[in-house]
Amino acid sequence: MSITPAAASARNGAEPAALVQIRSGAQALLANGKTEEAVDYSLAALAAVLQKNTELELLLAKLRRQAAGIRSERIAPEQLALLLEQMRQLEPSEPTKEKSEAEARQDAVVEQEIDREKKTAAHGRQARRRRERWRARNVEREVHHRDVPVEERVCAGCGRAKRRIGEDITRTLEYVPAHFKEHEHHLAKYACGTCKEGVSTAAGPAKVIAKSTADASVLAQVVVSKFADHVPLHRQHRIYDRSGVNIPVSTMSNWVAGAADLLLPLVDVLAERVLHAAVVGTDATGLKVLDPTSAQNVERGTMWCYVGDDLDVVFRYTPTGEGATGPWQFLAGRRGYIQADAASVFDRLFNGQEASAVEVGCWAHARRKYVALAETDYRVAYPLQLIRRLYRVEYLGDLRDLAPEGRAALRAEYTRDALTSLKHWLDATVEQEPPSSELAKAAKYCVNHWTALNRFLDDGRLSPDNNVCEQQLRDIALGRKNYLFAGSHDAARRTAALYSLTRTCAQHDVPPLPYLTDVLRKLADGWDQSRLEELLPDRWQLLHNGSDDSRSPDDLHESLTASN
Repeated sequence: MSITPAAASARNGAEPAALVQIRSGAQALLANGKTEEAVDYSLAALAAVLQKNTELELLLAKLRRQAAGIRSERIAPEQLALLLEQMRQLEPSEPTKEKSEAEARQDAVVEQEIDREKKTAAHGRQARRRRERWRARNVEREVHHRDVPVEERVCAGCGRAKRRIGEDITRTLEYVPAHFKEHEHHLAKYACGTCKEGVSTAAGPAKVIAKSTADASVLAQVVVSKFADHVPLHRQHRIYDRSGVNIPVSTMSNWVAGAADLLLPLVDVLAERVLHAAVVGTDATGLKVLDPTSAQNVERGTMWCYVGDDLDVVFRYTPTGEGATGPWQFLAGRRGYIQADAASVFDRLFNGQEASAVEVGCWAHARRKYVALAETDYRVAYPLQLIRRLYRVEYLGDLRDLAPEGRAALRAEYTRDALTSLKHWLDATVEQEPPSSELAKAAKYCVNHWTALNRFLDDGRLSPDNNVCEQQLRDIALGRKNYLFAGSHDAARRTAALYSLTRTCAQHDVPPLPYLTDVLRKLADGWDQSRLEELLPDRWQLLHNGSDDSRSPDDLHESLTASN
């Protein structure tokens, strides 16, 4: 029988590395008088060990089945036995037991409340499913009336005519393939037969883009396909060719540029609204850009994302990742909340050099550092357990659809104690762990940014993480996997503008195709620049198909203006 290194070291009197790590962490907490945290920490580490042991046993069972008849050794239990022995040496005092039990009861209450809210929500979903199996929004509807055959309208029993008592309604859904429609305009021409001068020609259709045959609906389709559905122009070329229209990729590229130029003033208005939001989240991602002046013919630019109050999204492209052309410029002078990861490029926004904003940290970013260590260091089970408790409370708040005040109260009741326990563990870990270790670096990150990470506790408008902003960057990531790069720095700037509108539509649940079709047409027709805010996705939806308000568009415009 083979003996594992852990078992061998145990027989020789040496403790396994994992146990040494767990022992040192527990002793550091005990040395600081944090007995209850030491117990919780050790229990979390034990749970992680048991989970890993279970996973390994399942893997070995699978290998046994695959190896049909070949014996396979089970994982030696010596390491787990040593950890249990270590747990027995950490006998908690009675007050510690009481606190641990109180925390367990608190967790149980949160889980019970979550189950209750989920059952209520599930009941509502089931009722909606019973009423209607599928939903159709903004689709053409045809109503067909089917009557009973004449011979069946006579009662077979008495021979009298039956009377109509009502009707049943059933629905079917038909798919009509998308198609192009070519409009041929014959423009009458008149001239004087005597003078042979002064030719008069009938006015042609309005052009959204000068000298272009593309209607606003076609431009919107191309833009939405590329920037919302991630379909590059060369694939769109093949799709449209199957529909009977051969549109060169270069032509569609010009259409995208023209549409972006038309929409740029609207994106600037959107950016102003983001700057005035209570909370602005920011992050960035890279984008390859063709640049003939570069030695490699390709440069890596940066797409900066700014999200206002989790709804309005603005992208800004810069050729480099420098703060001077990115967040320092866009957020210069801001004094409200800014939520971001702790990258040094954002420091000037909080220290008064470029802005005096209030920093809000990101727990998702902090958590990833512990998740990365979960496979090699059992000690991270404890902080991950406490962070999970934080997110369970947030989930409960989401289920209850709490207002900011209610969410802040919920956090004060359930979240604050968990973060207090986490802070004790962080301080002990930083004190006793070698600074160069990955665990020390992860703990140091939280300690250094503790104030920013805890800011969400006191203001229910704040989220514990910057995930909403990071979610917007997924569209950039999906897009660049398909179209690979932007054709120029100007093209990248236009790309940022178009992503701004498509992602804002997504956040406000506005269908982008009818939205862009209508907005492009209005802008081409000379829409009043002082009323551009009415064309932002949420306002457009209110003025069109998103409101039951019976007032006229002009009355709604006056109401919206007054509300500002």
